[in-house]
Amino acid sequence: MKKVLYIKLLNRVIVQVGRTVHLGEIARLQGMNLNIEKIKNIVVHVAKKEDGTHTVIDILELLPLIQKEDPEITFELIGVTMCIIEVETAASKDRYFLFCFVWILLFAGSSLAIIYFHEDVSMQQVQQRIYYMITGEYNHKPLLLQVPYSFGLGIGMILFFNQWFKTRLNEEPSPLEVEMFQYQRSIDEYVLVNENKKPTNSVNDDDS
Repeated sequence: MKKVLYIKLLNRVIVQVGRTVHLGEIARLQGMNLNIEKIKNIVVHVAKKEDGTHTVIDILELLPLIQKEDPEITFELIGVTMCIIEVETAASKDRYFLFCFVWILLFAGSSLAIIYFHEDVSMQQVQQRIYYMITGEYNHKPLLLQVPYSFGLGIGMILFFNQWFKTRLNEEPSPLEVEMFQYQRSIDEYVLVNENKKPTNSVNDDDS
């Protein structure tokens, strides 16, 4: 009976340095009349420091490895023909200090940006005039407007980013997530183009 293997490569996977990558980790596999589990366990790459931050696995590197297990297999390819492997090194303590520094820097910067914006548009004077129009009294610090406005500013940011800590408000992606998705896709396209210019070092080369 004819042996057919359907292969759909994933766009990207993240592995640690020294990790052995198997075919089942970078692709979705379905087949007829063959041992899928055996094929999933085929070693396709070993993540090394020499790989840098990214390496690319091409479908043309995978087909000989699969045929070595079973020469009678025929292939049906679905989707992309290359998978990006992102190589991560072990997190160091310096990264946590860097994270705290960046967090404080962003917090201070965004706070100053909000303050400068309100000062630029004379927000306090506007709120004083609105308070005078409503109550007929002049108040230098119209807390009746300023306090709800401050809470509304924070709630508006939560609704805009569609997330409260790790809890999502709904399934719709936020504008930030859409921009990050576009950014990540651009990076992937760049990696695919530039990694293909480097000499390949496949499992076959290591065995020979």
